[in-house]
Amino acid sequence: MKMNMKKLALAYLASLLVMGGTAWARQPEVKHEDIMVAKGQTLNGDIATDKSITVEGTLNGDATALGGGTVTVAGEITGDLVSMGGPVLIPGRVRGDVSSIGGPVDVSGRVHGNLSAVGGKVTLSGEGQVDGEISALGGGVDKGPKAVHRGTVNSFSADALKGTLAGALRTARSAARSASGIHPGPNDPRNWRTDSYSFKGNLSDLGGMNSGNFKIFGGLMAAWLAAILLILAAEVLLVTLPAIFFPDNVQKARAAINGDLWKACAIGALMLVGLFPGLLLMVVSILGIPLVPFALILFAAAGLLGLSAFSLLLQERFFVGLKKAGPASLPAQAATGAALLAALFFFGKLIPIIGGALSAAAVMILAFGVMTGLGAAWMTRMGTRPFAPAALPAAPATPPAAPAAAVTPPPAQ
Repeated sequence: MKMNMKKLALAYLASLLVMGGTAWARQPEVKHEDIMVAKGQTLNGDIATDKSITVEGTLNGDATALGGGTVTVAGEITGDLVSMGGPVLIPGRVRGDVSSIGGPVDVSGRVHGNLSAVGGKVTLSGEGQVDGEISALGGGVDKGPKAVHRGTVNSFSADALKGTLAGALRTARSAARSASGIHPGPNDPRNWRTDSYSFKGNLSDLGGMNSGNFKIFGGLMAAWLAAILLILAAEVLLVTLPAIFFPDNVQKARAAINGDLWKACAIGALMLVGLFPGLLLMVVSILGIPLVPFALILFAAAGLLGLSAFSLLLQERFFVGLKKAGPASLPAQAATGAALLAALFFFGKLIPIIGGALSAAAVMILAFGVMTGLGAAWMTRMGTRPFAPAALPAAPATPPAAPAAAVTPPPAQ
């Protein structure tokens, strides 16, 4: 009974993998028109549009604007507010969190949650109030004398970065002049001029990128990096969970990988190849349709268990190469192995020249780990029994050598 409970719990853990898709399916349909909640009107449910949103009444739900339209909240939103590319004006009340990417935010009403802005300025005007934290990346925070803010402010202005880069350009210009022996005056047309470009120290003219575009670009880059980090952190957490709740199962799968690595990889590759035909057979047969969700959950559980075991092996080989001792606990070992793989992929996205090769290597290692882990899960029946490698056939016994025959000397003549 205990073993059956562990199997059911492992299957339930794997169902977390499909919760994200189910939650996304519950998201509201994105409309292609302006949404208006008139004064005195109450709308229950979440809304999403690629146009503008105006709330003068009450919205019992979340609001999402994706197309760069203006979002105005003169009434009340009980959920969260998300805006991408357009300005956000809040003379009313938002009881949840406010997130904006690429547009300014002006609060003259009240935000009960946190306020996050990427690539846009945050202004607390009039008697505006924010109860939570304010995070601004790529734009500053301007607080009026009558505004109230109860949390902390985390601000990084793009203007400061622009000034730093402009100063670096001026330094490089002076260094180039000193090296060439040319010291033109401030109005000299030779002022840091090359064949194709003319740098005047004003970053707003660099590549036609003005201050607003620079903020939007920096904000989108920061949002992109934050999304990658969030996904990689979720991956590390998922890989660590089996090592926390099912350490014995993970250890047995790890022993199977150590015992016969290539056999586990071959079995996992066959499982991946046969997944789609097997699901197709279930769909074709009437009796097999209800089994499709359980098959997917079981397959995901096997992959998660095996990937956790593969992460143990990965971190072990890493620290053996460094000739240093790795983490002692099993969950820390699994998290370290997954973090190594995530770091390889992340830095591959940051490094411009060899980053593509690093990202490709991370994907290849991940694919190999998934196949090997699936095979190990099959060989150990989801880690419920130890893997016994096949014994090598015994060498045939060598018969004892026959004694040499005695040589009889010829008779004397």
